[in-house]
Amino acid sequence: MKLPRLALCLALMPALLHAAPLSREHKILFFGKDERVLVQPDHLPWQAVGQLQTRSRNICTGTLVSPNVVLTAGHCFLNDQGKMDKAISFTVGLWGNEYEDRSQIAEVYVDRAFLKGLIRRKDGIYIPPNIGPRDFAFVRLKTPLGKQQGYIPVFQGSREQLKKLLNEKKWTVTLGGYPIDDQRHLRVHNHCKATDLKNDGRLTHRCNSLEGNSGSPIFVFDAKGQASIVAVQSSAPPAQRRKHEDNLSVSAPMFSQALRDFIQRAKTAESR
Repeated sequence: MKLPRLALCLALMPALLHAAPLSREHKILFFGKDERVLVQPDHLPWQAVGQLQTRSRNICTGTLVSPNVVLTAGHCFLNDQGKMDKAISFTVGLWGNEYEDRSQIAEVYVDRAFLKGLIRRKDGIYIPPNIGPRDFAFVRLKTPLGKQQGYIPVFQGSREQLKKLLNEKKWTVTLGGYPIDDQRHLRVHNHCKATDLKNDGRLTHRCNSLEGNSGSPIFVFDAKGQASIVAVQSSAPPAQRRKHEDNLSVSAPMFSQALRDFIQRAKTAESR
């Protein structure tokens, strides 16, 4: 099996007033037809989903999980050489050329084992399977946004408890973010299928996602319509392997304790 290459963050292009036409390769990346829909981020959980930008103008998707903490993917903060790419801003309520709020970044946490285990080649940066479950990151905002926008809880149970929940939901999940074909509007794939919860903590799924969806939340909704994050989008196989491999995400049990610790530190830092 070939290693997944980090290709899901992208250079920020000029503002798009309309969705760009999908290329043939992008269409192949979908599981059948494009079932994503446009969702205006003016209500939860989508108010809490926003766009991260780095110094090299790469963008990813992230989600507020406390008033001043954003959950996303670890590889979002790497440049083409595999070096840390400074985070600049996080924007919520992005819709066309307007947005609800924005904050600069105070701190980024990326797992050290993930950074150490990356494979750097001339054609890009690759994630070997042994560090794939560590492709997550936490961001502390300079200006808390979750007090106004709201934030989304992260599933706190074990792998076995998450598997039980997914069985109860018939492995139906939802993914949303800001993909390459429409970087200025939120696109959501509702009621898509998770396919396996691997022993190493990665959740495979068939939710349609493109570059820019790195760090996108994968939600499960309860009977009252309340969302919780069960995984964060990591990578997708190239188009030529789409029929044989599903998308990869990192399940919540892999990062929930580290996230709780980070949120506590963020609270301490804010109170100073």
